[in-house]
Amino acid sequence: MIEIELDGQKVEVTEGSMIMHAADKAGTYIPHFCYHKKLSIAANCRMCLVDVEKAPKPMPACATPVTNGMIVRTKSDKAIKAQQSVMEFLLINHPLDCPICDQGGECQLQDLAVGYGPGASRYEEEKRVVMHKDVGPLISMEEMSRCIHCTRCVRFGQEIAGVMELGMIHRGEHSEITTVLGDTVDSEVSGNMIDLCPVGALTSKPFRYSARPWELSRRKSVSPHDSTGANLIVQVKNNRVMRVLPLENNDVNECWLADRDRFSYEALNTPTA
Repeated sequence: MIEIELDGQKVEVTEGSMIMHAADKAGTYIPHFCYHKKLSIAANCRMCLVDVEKAPKPMPACATPVTNGMIVRTKSDKAIKAQQSVMEFLLINHPLDCPICDQGGECQLQDLAVGYGPGASRYEEEKRVVMHKDVGPLISMEEMSRCIHCTRCVRFGQEIAGVMELGMIHRGEHSEITTVLGDTVDSEVSGNMIDLCPVGALTSKPFRYSARPWELSRRKSVSPHDSTGANLIVQVKNNRVMRVLPLENNDVNECWLADRDRFSYEALNTPTA
C-alpha cells in the first residue's frame, strides 16, 4: 500500500493506482469527463487537472500514478485555475442549445460548467459545425457539434462491446466521432453509449424529445427477457413507461444494459390490433 496526502488528508491506496482512485477512496470529487471506472484511461479531456507538489504544471488525476508521500491539492488556486481554463476550452465550440437539448437536467457538462467553469467566455469567433450522422434506429447522432471528444463511446465499443464501430477521425478542433464508411451501430449493447456520453451528442432516438428527466418517476425492476436478471430503473410519466436505464449492480450487470432490455418498453406503448 502507498500513502499520499490529498487535500491534507492521508489516504492509503494500492501501488499502481491513480490519483483519481485515491480521491474516490477519500470521498473527494475531482471533475472529469473522459474518465470512467469501467473503461480504460484516456486522459484526453484534461478536466481532472490537480496540483501535485513539486510537479511543474497541473497533472491529470486519472492518469497520474500515486507515489509514496505524494502531496496532492484538488482545490488550490493552481488546480482551480487549470480546471476553469479547460472548461473554457471545452465550451469554445459547444453550442448553447441547453433549452432544447435532450441531456438537459442530467448533463455532466452543464453541472461542471456551473461548478468549475468561468463566469463568461472570451471566445467571440464562429463555432465549428459537425454534420449529423445516421447510425440506426436506436442512437441519435443529430447534434455531434456538442461532442467534446471524451472518446467514452469509442472505448466502450472496443473494450466492453468488443466491436469497434465508432472511431475518431481528423485532428484538433476538426476531430469528430463517426462510424466506418457511414455504417450503422449494430452492437447488442450499443445503448450504453447513450448513458456514457457526458453531453448531448449521443441521445436515445425512441426517447428523444418525449420528456424531461425531472418529470419522470422512477421504479426499480429486473429484466424480464432472460435469466440474467439485469437490474433496471423504469422511468414513468403519466402512467406510461418513457425510458429504461440500468441500475448498477456489480454482481449482475455492473452498470451496463442490453438493448433488448433498454428499448423493449416501446412494445408497451404500441396500440394492440
